[in-house]
Amino acid sequence: MKFNIRLLAGLLLMLSTITTAQENPNSAEFHARHNTNSPYYNDGAQQYAVPQPVWADRWGAIASDGNGTYGFVTDMRSKRRAEKAAIEDCKKDGGGACSVRLAFFNQCAVVMAGSKAAATASAATKEEAVELGKKTCRENGDNACSVYWSGCSTAVRVN
Repeated sequence: MKFNIRLLAGLLLMLSTITTAQENPNSAEFHARHNTNSPYYNDGAQQYAVPQPVWADRWGAIASDGNGTYGFVTDMRSKRRAEKAAIEDCKKDGGGACSVRLAFFNQCAVVMAGSKAAATASAATKEEAVELGKKTCRENGDNACSVYWSGCSTAVRVN
């Protein structure tokens, strides 16, 4: 029985020295974790930065010759490329002196056409672009414009 008590007392003594050694306030490791000036300090409230997504713009353009021939492009990497491609598309469809009517990025665009007027518009959504196009048509004296073309160029996540 005395042996069991001695064994138990010895085990308890060993366990207490192990935990004391681990959290010894005189150890360098303890000070590094509990000193606010230490790079290892963490009070538990530290927030880690979450990487934010990176997006690449995408461009679109609408070109016209002024006589009803249009060219349209979406999802181009730059404004210059979008404008050039829209003019080429307009000329490919038989347009003469095609020029850019609208360039847009990360948006939707529409061409509205009626018997008296035509209009282009861009907005965050196709529905908003249609409403803006209808408003422009009405301002130009045509209450019966409808969607002739619509398209969207949305940003692309690159990471």
